[in-house]
Amino acid sequence: MTGSFTLDRRNKLAQLAVAKGNVKVGELAVMFGVTTETIRKDLIHLEKEGIVIKGHGGAISSNENRESPYSARLTEYVDAKTKIAQAAVDMIPENGVVFIDAGSTTESIARLLTLKKGLTIITNSAFILPLLYGVECSVYSLGGKIRSSSMAMVGMWAINAINSISADIAFIGTNGFLKRNGPCTTSYEEAEIKKEMINNSKTVVVVCDNRKFESDSTIQFCDWSAVDYVITDNGASEEDIRALQRHTQVIVAK
Repeated sequence: MTGSFTLDRRNKLAQLAVAKGNVKVGELAVMFGVTTETIRKDLIHLEKEGIVIKGHGGAISSNENRESPYSARLTEYVDAKTKIAQAAVDMIPENGVVFIDAGSTTESIARLLTLKKGLTIITNSAFILPLLYGVECSVYSLGGKIRSSSMAMVGMWAINAINSISADIAFIGTNGFLKRNGPCTTSYEEAEIKKEMINNSKTVVVVCDNRKFESDSTIQFCDWSAVDYVITDNGASEEDIRALQRHTQVIVAK
């Protein structure tokens, strides 16, 4: 009997990991009513089966793995990114046209869009596209050269495609904006894509967890005046939130 319980739990755990992309030991222990040590043993077993890849405090689905820093970012601040994504999805109009920028926070938005119908979704993320397979929405890839560090498609192919589209809303990621006049990124090529998404959208939403308030990056891709909303989590300080609210509307996802 114990063996059948273990098998059933591991099967459900595997389904969760594949569906969510990542799981946490503590949350799983509470969910299944077992010890964290039992969950760790389950994850070791699933890793041997090639289903997950164990990490500190949890695991990611093996389907999520990429030989780049991007795969590591998927397991960081997952709860915050999920809350941000939920707030973001609530802003999408019915049957809307949506730009989704590449990034780990926008990836969380894409996962929730699998539950939506009737949208037109356009993305430059090679990682996000497979997540949207089979959804009851129209999904378009922008094409172009793929940057291995972010899985973003960049270049003139993507820019030309963006310029042919009028989107209702764009969800844009950022690497940080400490002491800057707008959101920033590390890549000139990605900055160009972000600019064009902003220029071709009725509503522009920057999505970021609280760490981005304390981080800077190389290239500022727009001023705050071009951003309608910033959605972040409740980990940002009140002082930082008030400072940003002088330039744009800030939504704190809880």
